[in-house]
Amino acid sequence: MEVLLLAVNAPPLEGEKELLRHSYFTFLVDGISRACSHQLVRHRVASYSQQSQRYVAMKKFPYVTPETLKGVEVEVGGRKLSYDDIMEEIGEFYEKLVDAGVPKEDARFVLPNACTTRIVFTMNGEELVHFLRLRTCSRAQWEIRKMAVKMLRKLRDRFPKLFGKVGPNCYYLGYCTEGKKSCGRPEEVRAFFSKLEGVENG
Repeated sequence: MEVLLLAVNAPPLEGEKELLRHSYFTFLVDGISRACSHQLVRHRVASYSQQSQRYVAMKKFPYVTPETLKGVEVEVGGRKLSYDDIMEEIGEFYEKLVDAGVPKEDARFVLPNACTTRIVFTMNGEELVHFLRLRTCSRAQWEIRKMAVKMLRKLRDRFPKLFGKVGPNCYYLGYCTEGKKSCGRPEEVRAFFSKLEGVENG
């Protein structure tokens, strides 16, 4: 997964709230799964441009592998199969469909959520803070949380005054908003984000 902060449009305003409201941040994220991008685009106060599977051939498609699936084999139809085995079979089936003349826009129906994608998106500062508060939380799905933390590193590197206090709600607000679904580790989470530094390849 690669996260780049491509562009920032920030007017010369003094107040933090006004600056966030009228500033726009554009990111390029490459190598996330379609499962992750589906979560990302639920943040509707943003503009998105995503790599097409309709026009881009997905032969030997790259895919994301969750840690929980590594080394796991299950029996299906008398065969022991791993996650990688299934990805390879889907890839071969997709290629044969395309070779048989099936349009890529139809052959893509067999492709999994695991397929990697690249997406460019722009959010204003207020929505970006809202996104980071939700998606850096320990309760967020692991892949979008990893992406959000990388984004936050980039922002802290460039704009420490604006984003130095941004993180999950237990850090940003000082208390957890998850109720009974809390991870139960607020001190550990706060310590992580209080020490999180901005790095080029975060």
